[in-house]
Amino acid sequence: MTEIILFTKPDCKKCEYVKTHLPEGVHPRMVNTTEAEGLAEAAYYELLNRNLPILVVDDEVYEGSIVILNKLKELA
Repeated sequence: MTEIILFTKPDCKKCEYVKTHLPEGVHPRMVNTTEAEGLAEAAYYELLNRNLPILVVDDEVYEGSIVILNKLKELA
C-alpha cells in the first residue's frame, strides 16, 4: 500500500490551499511540523528548513503546491 504523508504547519497559506484542494479519494496522513512528533518525522525525512507544504509518497519527496496537487491527482 502506498504511504502518503503531507507535511504542513498552521498559518501556511500554501498548506491550506493544498489541504482544501485534495482530490477526491486521496487521504494523505497530515503531519504538523510545529508539534514535536511532526518535527521528528520531518527530521527523519530530512525535511527540516525546507519550505512547506511537502508531500512524501513512498519516500519520494515532492515540494510546491502545484507539484503536490498534480502528484495527488495521479494517485487518485
